[in-house]
Amino acid sequence: MEKIVRCEKCGAMVKVLIDCTCSDCGIKCCNETMKEISEDDANKYLENK
Repeated sequence: MEKIVRCEKCGAMVKVLIDCTCSDCGIKCCNETMKEISEDDANKYLENK
């Protein structure tokens, strides 16, 4: 299942095709773990750009 993650500092977004299964792992940006957002939220953000 795909998911979308977003950096809370710079706003970068990544669509994850295959997620990591390690414990306490995740995609990092600006030296912090990116937070998962819904596809609707991603679309709203892109519309405002």
